[in-house]
Amino acid sequence: MKYANVSVKFPKELDRELEQFLEETSIYTNKSEFIKESVRRHLIELNNEPAIAALRVEQLLARAEQEPVSDDELHARLNDLRQRVDEAEVEDAVEAAREETADEYADHA
Repeated sequence: MKYANVSVKFPKELDRELEQFLEETSIYTNKSEFIKESVRRHLIELNNEPAIAALRVEQLLARAEQEPVSDDELHARLNDLRQRVDEAEVEDAVEAAREETADEYADHA
């Protein structure tokens, strides 16, 4: 497996908390392992979030309008997103986002 180097700056207090956790638990061998696992878990959590799925659908459709994408490719991407989350939750999240946007627009008008 190839690796990318990522530089992350932590506040000193957070670094001390992480060091203490690693020292007390020995669950992870080092900070790098802990951070990789934390990022993996957070990505899984975000990918299962209906609002994120709704955002991806909206952005995918917007890109499809700007850049020529075949219908097959567009449908394949949408199907992939549908498999990750419950469709009803996505529809609810899209509706809530649209209502929030409409409310913000009304407040500024």
